[in-house]
Amino acid sequence: MSIFYVLLLGLAVSIDAFAAGVAYGIKSIKLPAKSLAVIGVITALSTGTAMAFAYYLGSFINTALAVAAGSLLLIAIGAWNIFHEYITNKAPQGDPTAKPPLKLRIGRIVISIMSDPETADLDRSRSISPSEALLLGLALGLDNMVATFAAALIKPLPLYTPAIMTFIQMLLIAVGISAAARLISADLKKRFPYVPGAILIILGIIRLV
Repeated sequence: MSIFYVLLLGLAVSIDAFAAGVAYGIKSIKLPAKSLAVIGVITALSTGTAMAFAYYLGSFINTALAVAAGSLLLIAIGAWNIFHEYITNKAPQGDPTAKPPLKLRIGRIVISIMSDPETADLDRSRSISPSEALLLGLALGLDNMVATFAAALIKPLPLYTPAIMTFIQMLLIAVGISAAARLISADLKKRFPYVPGAILIILGIIRLV
């Protein structure tokens, strides 16, 4: 499997990392190097775990079935991504200044962070601590993990995949923060909301045919 495929997969599942970086840059929320490193570690672990699980499962099922299942799963992830963006864009926006009380339940917090990266700043300190970065990493790593599993089910990914995924994730967060600091439009993601989903669908179709 070519490095180009791995890079494209990494970009597709890391767009939200860029969006999170832009959101933090606009709101002047700092992401220290230690916190960024925590996100990187989680990305590497989630990618490696997904690859290992796909390899284990692939040894029990027919190769053609594994390829078809992985391809269809990539397409499904892409379609869900597009549907989620569509629903999110159509949903009425509430009062941006009013924030509901945050209950400290890990699952609820992670889901909340997926829809609003600023939620990761639990103590409203304008800085993401390593413990808060853990939750942010989990939120960003969900799509990464599922998409990596699907891709690895089609064909084993190179051993350097976790390193590339980690690098892309950390780079896009840093670039997002830097871009926001340089007054790049806050709704950059809104202009291309369906690109990540479309890329995953294309990757799935390519492997399916």
